[in-house]
Amino acid sequence: MVSMIRIRHAVAALVAAFALVVPAFAAAQSAPMQPAIAESATITVLKGLTVPQFETEMRHFVQGVGMNCGGCHTRGNFASEDNPKKAIARRMIEMTRALNKKYFPAYVPAEGESTLGRVTCYTCHQGEASPKSAAPPAP
Repeated sequence: MVSMIRIRHAVAALVAAFALVVPAFAAAQSAPMQPAIAESATITVLKGLTVPQFETEMRHFVQGVGMNCGGCHTRGNFASEDNPKKAIARRMIEMTRALNKKYFPAYVPAEGESTLGRVTCYTCHQGEASPKSAAPPAP
């Protein structure tokens, strides 16, 4: 008789513990994890992007200007500031953002599009290192 009461108490304790654990586990499973923000002391113009957004934006740059990562970054040390083209790229990103802010303030890029806006690197470069739509040199 005593062992039957102990078994009932043990079963009741297990049921109570299970009732407490399952909702907490279900809540943890249903809450999607948020991607981390790409942060570094050398990320100065693409702040606030998640890591996947940052990587996608870098691929847009590669496609837009027709260069690989080494066109702006130092191979083996992406954080390095040794490549002067990195500073030029930052100025171009700032110029592109200014154009979008001025002429397309309401534009919202679709999923997977450049976060810069409607005007992107590709607008002028069209996959080439030098802009294709640049004005011809003065005579």
